[in-house]
Amino acid sequence: MLISALSSTLGRTNSLQLGPRRSVCVILIDGLGATNLKQAGAHASFLNSQKVENAMCWFPATTSASITGFATNTAPWANGFLGYQVFDKRNQKAMNLLSGWETYSEGDQYQTAQTIAELAGESGIEFHTVAPSAYERSGFTAATMRGSSFHGSDSIEGRVSKAIELLREPESKIIYLYIPELDQLAHARGVESLTWLNALEELDSQLKAFVESLPKSVAAIVTADHGVVDIQKSNHIYVDELIPGQSLDFVGGDTRALFLYFKAGIDVFAQRQMLESTLADSCYVVTASDLIAAGYWQELSTKSENVAPDLVLMARKRVALYHRSFAKKKSLEMVGHHGSITNEELAIPLIKFGF
Repeated sequence: MLISALSSTLGRTNSLQLGPRRSVCVILIDGLGATNLKQAGAHASFLNSQKVENAMCWFPATTSASITGFATNTAPWANGFLGYQVFDKRNQKAMNLLSGWETYSEGDQYQTAQTIAELAGESGIEFHTVAPSAYERSGFTAATMRGSSFHGSDSIEGRVSKAIELLREPESKIIYLYIPELDQLAHARGVESLTWLNALEELDSQLKAFVESLPKSVAAIVTADHGVVDIQKSNHIYVDELIPGQSLDFVGGDTRALFLYFKAGIDVFAQRQMLESTLADSCYVVTASDLIAAGYWQELSTKSENVAPDLVLMARKRVALYHRSFAKKKSLEMVGHHGSITNEELAIPLIKFGF
């Protein structure tokens, strides 16, 4: 979507068929899947009153994979951001590709594809990121927004106001406005909670005011990186009851797309057969080759192959997957989950304003 927004400012044809505009603001609401938006009904009366086109995020349905692809116009199987938590087989270390970077330069060095922000700069178009202040020097920002001017604000209202301020300037620009709060609330309380619905209602009101204040020749797009499903604790599956931690180098991915990395000498085929016989009713047990054959991934680059798991457990029902030898204790309390291939997780909204 960022690449189409850039093409719009340059007056070029693009995959989203966006017409030419002086400036475009792309608003990414973390965790607001198309199904989540529709089911929220009157709590998002403004957004739901618009023409909502459905798009699809990459698999796994997770922020690190989606935003990296969004920011670089590359796919997870190419750029190495194959999931949320992965295992670097070459260096034998676990990696959190979203929030686990120790320094800004780590993310910058790992993600080598040209960013849309860099491409915009080469084309004479300003690129601005408006996000929470804490993200300014994060490794993930380095990986995805390299070449962008960063504007930090710790409130949604402050970010929306900053975006409007930038859009009123005469220079042609792209603005990436990032709103992570709904995803954070979804994990903690769930998308069916009154807390989450009230937050969406407030955001919906702010976006209505934002759209009504857009200057002429300026447009905006609202989208997301994935959807969320609520899971009761009674529907947790503990994979450590089936596979001991001693058999694994790491367990990563997300709670609905668990990545299993086995130690050398473990019979992965036998482990797959055991998992299929035990979990077939609730999960798909697949390899990277299976995902490629099914069209969720394509041929892996060397970088992506290095972090590809031996097996992936993909939730097909309302379950959350944990291996408690590797999961953080806090994560066991999550209500909202994502990562798998259900429409609730993969389908994201695309709403255009001013085109």
